[in-house]
Amino acid sequence: MTADSQGNDLSKVEVPITGAISLVPYSDANKITRTMIARSKAKPELPDAYAPAKACVGLITSDGGPQDGRDADDPTEFYQSGYLLQPEPKLTTAFTAAEDNDLTRLITVGEPDADGVYAVDDILRDDKWMAYQEEALRGGRVRRRAGVVQVTGNEPGQSERGSVKGRALTVTWQPDPNYDGHRYFESIYDPTSPAPTPEP
Repeated sequence: MTADSQGNDLSKVEVPITGAISLVPYSDANKITRTMIARSKAKPELPDAYAPAKACVGLITSDGGPQDGRDADDPTEFYQSGYLLQPEPKLTTAFTAAEDNDLTRLITVGEPDADGVYAVDDILRDDKWMAYQEEALRGGRVRRRAGVVQVTGNEPGQSERGSVKGRALTVTWQPDPNYDGHRYFESIYDPTSPAPTPEP
């Protein structure tokens, strides 16, 4: 579908269908390049570490889907009007993990000992993680995002009989050399977009 006479295009409205968030150990071998998630690729080409069975945080609650955020100090103003200098921002993504699995425990309380016991001092850790986030949208479009994160928020849900407890996690995207100093790479695959013309 193309834009109508008023410039509106329903096919470009973002209606999430499903999605996933994967976290793997911080390593040069686990970085995702621009080519791997190029907008022309119907399926991304990710390092083996991102296999869903071991890297995906699992189910996310229906009311706890990914929520992007930005926080920063006030911009710098100048004597001459019309100029602003934006400060360094903090970009975050919050979501509520429904599963209490090995990965969600690893990123919040660490690893267990040989007896499967966790020695917990905090429910946040200093570790950095390589992250890949994917969101499928109505119409076949797919938003992909890759970068380096730290888990900076962990709010376990209240226990209620018969309800999913979950834990509200917040990750902060960190500038990193593996992503050319940026906070993340992002692309949107659109099956209706024409394929790019290869250079001669």
